[in-house]
Formats: sequence, C-alpha cells, structure tokens
Amino acid sequence: MLDKFFKTISRVVPEKWQWVLTHEGFKRYFANTGWMFFGQMFSMLVSFFIGAWVARYLGPGNFGLMSYSISFVSLFSFLVGFGVDSILSRELIKAPEKKDELLGTSFWMKLIGGLTAIIIINVISLFVNQDFLSRLLVFVFSFTFIFQSFNVISNFFQSQIISKKIVQVQIVVSLFSVLIKILFIYLNLGVVWITSVYLVDGIILAIGFVIIYYKKEKKLFKISIDKNILKTLLKDSLPLMFSVIALTVYGKIDQVIIGKMLNETAVGVYAVAVKISEVWYFIPGLICTSLFPAIINAKKTDIISYKKRMKALYSFLIYSGLFVSIIIFFFSGPVIRIVFGQDYIASIKISQIYAWSGVSMFLMTGFWTYLLSENYTKIYLFATIFGAVSNILLNIILIPVFGVMGSAYATLISYSLPPFSLIFFRKTREQIFLAFKSIIVN
Repeated sequence: MLDKFFKTISRVVPEKWQWVLTHEGFKRYFANTGWMFFGQMFSMLVSFFIGAWVARYLGPGNFGLMSYSISFVSLFSFLVGFGVDSILSRELIKAPEKKDELLGTSFWMKLIGGLTAIIIINVISLFVNQDFLSRLLVFVFSFTFIFQSFNVISNFFQSQIISKKIVQVQIVVSLFSVLIKILFIYLNLGVVWITSVYLVDGIILAIGFVIIYYKKEKKLFKISIDKNILKTLLKDSLPLMFSVIALTVYGKIDQVIIGKMLNETAVGVYAVAVKISEVWYFIPGLICTSLFPAIINAKKTDIISYKKRMKALYSFLIYSGLFVSIIIFFFSGPVIRIVFGQDYIASIKISQIYAWSGVSMFLMTGFWTYLLSENYTKIYLFATIFGAVSNILLNIILIPVFGVMGSAYATLISYSLPPFSLIFFRKTREQIFLAFKSIIVN
C-alpha cells in the first residue's frame, strides 16, 4: 500500500526529486514511525482548532496576554535539563544497561532545572511585568516546567523504538485538554483558568508516562543521581544549551517584544498569524530526519552521489517551503475569517508576510540537520545566535516604524540571514552553492 502511494507520487514530481520520495529510508520512516507522525498531526490539528476557539472566546486582548505570558516563560525553557534530551536518547541507545542511572540522573537534572527556572522567571516577572494579571499567568504557566522532568520516560521509549505508547498517552492528554478547555469556555471562567489547563496537561502527561513505564518495566527507574553520568550529561549537553537558548529566543522573543512595545491585543493578532504559518513547520524536520542518514553514508562512498542528493534535498525543501508559503498567502484570509473570527482580521496581512519566512525555514532545517550530522556544532551555534540577535534587533527597529507588521518583517528577514551566514565558513560554503544550484530543477 505504502509502495503504491510513493510510486504514484513519484510520477508527478520532477525527476530530480524522485530520489527523495522513493528512497527506502524515507518510506521506512513513514512505516516505522507512523504513530509518531499520526500523533504529531493529531496534536497539531487539535491544538489549532481548539486554539482558534480559545482565541475567539478570549478576544485579541486576553488571548494576546496569554500568548505573551507563555512566550515569556518559554524563553527560560533552556534551564529545564540544560538541553539534555538529545544526549540522553543517544546514551540510552549506547548503554541500555545503564537506563536506571541515566533516567534517574536526567530526571533530577530536569527537575532541579525546572525549579530553578520557576524562581528566576517569577523574580524577573516582578520587575518586567507591571500588571498583576500578566504576573499571575506567568506564575501559573511556569509550573509546567516541574512536570517536564517526566519527559525522560519519552526519551526511553523512543530509544526502544516504541513510539506507540508515548503517542497514545499524548492523544489522551490532548483530548482531555480539549474537554477541559471547552468546559471552562462554557462556564466562562476566563483567561487564568484557560492558562491553567496547560499545567493540568503537564500533570496528566507525567502520570501517563509513569503508568506506561511501570507497565513495561514492572518498576520505576531509580530516582537518584549518578555523579559520573551527571558529569557526562553536563559535559555533552551544555554546548547544545546555548543553541537551544538561541532557537528559543528565535521563536518566542517577537511576541514578548510586541507585548512590551505595543500591547496585548497586538500580541493576540500576531499570535494567530504565527499559528497559521507555523503549523506546517514539522514537514522539513520529517524529511531531513528520514533522509540524512542515507545522505551522510553516501558521502563516505560516493562524493558525486552525495552532492547530487544534497542538491536534490535542498531543491525539494525550497520548493516545498515555497508551495506552503503560497498556500498560506492565499488561504490564510478565509481561514482566519471563518475559524478565528472578525476580531482577528488584522492577522491576515501579518500572516501573508510571515508566510514567506517558511521558504527560509524549510531550507534552514536542511542546513541545521547537515551541521549537526557533520558535528559542526560551533558553526551551528554561530548561525543560531546570529539569527536570534538579528531577530531581536530587527524587532526593536521595525516595530516602532511599522507596528505589529514590523515583527513579521523582522521574522522574514531574520529567518533568511542564518542560511546565508554559512558562506563565511570554508567547511559549509559548498552547501550554500549547492542550495543556489538546486533552485533550478532539471
């Protein structure tokens, strides 16, 4: 069934891209991680539509205040585990016999990091946020960090290639979250109660993870710290933490700056435009995750084949991003009017500008994956910091001139800069040239 699907698709795409769609690794990814793909799609669709309902209920002002508070708290998410997740998954695969020590140590790292983040966030909030309601929302949402420590169980199941259980828990939590939000909207409880649902989600997800882990292992992992493992995890994860900081700033700082320079209504209008555009951003990650092992292996045996595959991948990413951007540009208007309502009409023009950042985002994902696969972590760090700093500066410069539209322009420009920054490095310069050549499909 799957083979017939990809065979049909390959007939209607340019010959240059057929390797991407017909490659066994890409097809295996869909077959073997179907549950993850389904879970991600399900969660995003549910989140999108219930998010639209919440946005309509709260109105641009309160929805903007909630979006601002979530973005403000998210800026400190790097403190939860110091970027340990990717390192933990790697170590669980390398040394499964040490899973208890790895999970226990990682759990405490994330828990201590989460508690530290809560204190720092709320102290800073006292000085940065002047009104009581925004401080309260920040306080409520910050406590979600405590329960993120249980996400180490998700890393364990992923290392065991048992994604089904994790996805099932996430689906149950998503449905429960929807029901609670509907109930709170029906009872007209307001923005504080709606924000508290995120905390309830974290609690239920943590309970679900503990239950499925106990069912599989018949016991819980040791809640203790192994000093040697702690040193290893800290040593390997701390460099990645700076990249996580930059990426977090990249994605969240615009709404915080809008909230400070304009108002909550502007944040709400902007947040809807972002939601419309970023719902597609899982696609390039899906493509790159499935294809990059084959591409890197090709480099070891056939450099010509390697370059052809990289060129084809970049072309596929660029044109996929362009296709998505065109869809958003033409259809965001009707979607916003029908799904979000007349209060968010101003989001249409913002989304039509923001949409074009998707082209750079798709290509950037390819470059990011390449840099991590080749272990060019310093270049990766430079590019992410460069993008984050440019995003902050452009927001500060453009918002006073263009209002909330300025933030969309800032995102469009700042998303375009990091891919081209790779031209300054001899090791990555060739990738820029391959990307330029890939624009012409032949």
